[in-house]
Order: sequence, then C-alpha cells, then structure tokens
Amino acid sequence: MITGMEDDKILADMVRDYPDALLDRKRLQALLLDFFPQDRRKRNLLMLVYDDGIVGEMRGLVQIDKMTLHRFARSIELGYDIRTKSAEAAVVTWAKALALTLDVDGGQREEAAAFTDGPGNPSSSDREWVPCESDSLYEYEETSRGLRILKYDDFDEPVVVIPNVIEGKKVIAVGNYAFKGCVGIEKIIVSEGIEILGNGVFLNCRGLKEVSLPTSLRGIGSTDATGCPKILGCEIKYEGAFEYSGLESVTVPDGVKYVGENSFAGCSKLKRAVLPDKLKEIKENTFRWCKSLREVELPRELDAVRISAFEGCDVLQTVDLPEGVTSIEEGAFAGCKGLESIYIPDSVIEIGGGKGTGFLKTFGETDERHENFTIRCNRGSYAMQYARAQQIRCAEA
Repeated sequence: MITGMEDDKILADMVRDYPDALLDRKRLQALLLDFFPQDRRKRNLLMLVYDDGIVGEMRGLVQIDKMTLHRFARSIELGYDIRTKSAEAAVVTWAKALALTLDVDGGQREEAAAFTDGPGNPSSSDREWVPCESDSLYEYEETSRGLRILKYDDFDEPVVVIPNVIEGKKVIAVGNYAFKGCVGIEKIIVSEGIEILGNGVFLNCRGLKEVSLPTSLRGIGSTDATGCPKILGCEIKYEGAFEYSGLESVTVPDGVKYVGENSFAGCSKLKRAVLPDKLKEIKENTFRWCKSLREVELPRELDAVRISAFEGCDVLQTVDLPEGVTSIEEGAFAGCKGLESIYIPDSVIEIGGGKGTGFLKTFGETDERHENFTIRCNRGSYAMQYARAQQIRCAEA
C-alpha cells in the first residue's frame, strides 16, 4: 500500500524535476520505475490514478475535500477492482505530490447530498438495474461491497443467467475460474449490477458462443497477483477470462477500464471484437491465436499494444491504429499471415519494445507475412524509419 511521507516527497520531487512527464504516459512510466524500482504494486497504483484521468483533473484544483477524494477513490476501486484503502492511498499520494490541500473535514453538506439515493438525486456511481435472483447453485463469499461468486455448481444449461442477487444480497463480482470447464454452456448473460469478472472465469468453456456483458462492468480479469508463476522469472501468468472459449463475437462495454492479459487468447472462433474507447492498453496475449478474428474496433484512447497481443490472428487483414498510440511491442502482430496493411500514426515512438524474449519480431518473420504487407504512415514518421530498417513496404497514409 502507498503510505508515508517519504513516498509523497519522492513523487513530489519527480513532478517538480520532470513536469512534462505528466503529459507523456510512457515517460511517466519510465520515471516511476526509476523512482520506485522495487515496488511494482506501488507503480501500478500510481499509474491507475493517472490513466483514470484523475491526475489531470487534480492539476486544475487547489484542494481536495472529502467528497472529491471519495469520488476519485471510488472510480479506481470500481474500475480496476482495487481495495478501498489502496485506492484512497494512491489518490492521496498524488494529491500531496501536486501540493493540493486535503480538506477532508469540509464539504460534508455537499457529500451528504451527493450520496442520497432518494428519487431525483441518485448517487452518480449507481446505475439502474433490475434484481435478478437465480435458482441455480453457486458457491459464494461476502465482501465489504457485496457477494463474489466463487463457483457454479449447477448443470451446464444452454443459457445461463448470472444473477445480481443471491439470497437477497447483491452480487458484485464473478470470481476466478467460477465457470471453468463448463463446456455445455452456449450463452452467458451477466446481469446488470455486476462489476468484475475474474481471471479464467470462463476458461475452456468450449461451447460458449455468446456472452452479454452489462453496462455496469468495470473490469475483465484481475490486477491481483493470482495464478501460477512462470517457469522463468517472477512474473505472474494470468489465465484469461474467456481463454479457449468458443466465443464468436464480443462487445466490451464502455465502462470497462481494464481488460487483463490473455482475456480472449485461443478463442479460435472469435470473428469480431469491439473494445471500449477509454481502454489504454491491449494487454499481453489478449487476442493471441484468435485464428478467425477479422474485425477489431480499437479504443480511441489506446496508448499501447502489448507483447503478442494479436499474435497468430491468421485472417486479420487490415488494422488502423488510432492517433495517440505510442508503443507497439514485440510480437504484437507476429504470425498474422493475412495482414495486408497497418496504419501507424505519428504518435508511435516505439516498435518492438516490451520485456519479451527478444525472439519475436513485431510483425513476424518475413516468410510469415502477407506477400503485400504494407505499413501505412506519414512521411518522416518513426513508422517510416522502422519500415525502411526492417525492409517492409511502406506507403503514404
């Protein structure tokens, strides 16, 4: 957890010495690695506050009252499945680093009004949803915010509705591996009100063709260090929420701020995917080996395409990266034999980075590429220089 004046001072020194880093996400990540080299969790929490737009909003403030602090922390808590205390600590650390006054005793009248759930004045964090009880069998546990489903213990019906209420209590999350191996389920309806889907929640559900996700959903996969360690190194292997399922199409709701590693890896029947505009990263292996994937609607605010994100997407034909993307990592489009062209905007300043093995080229080996593979870009851009260096055909966008 991020606590103590020492962290505040370190971050404040960084902001003072490198003010431009607050306008450059990649630069900020690098600096946090330099200033907090031994604490990955701390760096991740600080970046979540930045990615959520909270740091940008703070820069226009002179003080933070209790209501604003709660609003900021709540956004991190719900959007990324972070514990309340950790979210609050990260927000406070940034606030102190930016020299904002913390007026946690003020604004009580406004806070009381803002969180009244009466007619005409609902809480801004609440959404309308219809209670949905279920006769199916679930193992679950109670958390401070609601129930977390641990395991589905009923038979594999063709259509399963995951309830938002069990025994009169609200369901907030579907935990890791809850439906793992339920090969007979063909359609899942996740009820409105559920906010988190865990790692491997539908892993190996080979019969699952269709999923309906609620607007209340905030995260797919967990940021927690769960799963099995990789054989080499100390990194964590995350099994994707829909990994090796039979999904044919998926639309991720606009409110989702985090889609974890491997989320749709191995979904060999997946043809179309729509990602929310505010998603910053396509994580490692997100669509790896999706051999039927033809169409992807990318987020407008996308910043990075991580290692092997689209590796092995055989029939993907064209990709247009949005303006603002800065990094395309190692193997991101390796093995995409049908990829004829990709548009790379001027904002891209790194191609082939990331902490991979170093064996995978970003667009695969020459004999793996489409014979007419072309990088579309602007004259003088980094993408054009990269294409020349790699002897890849380039054309003006």
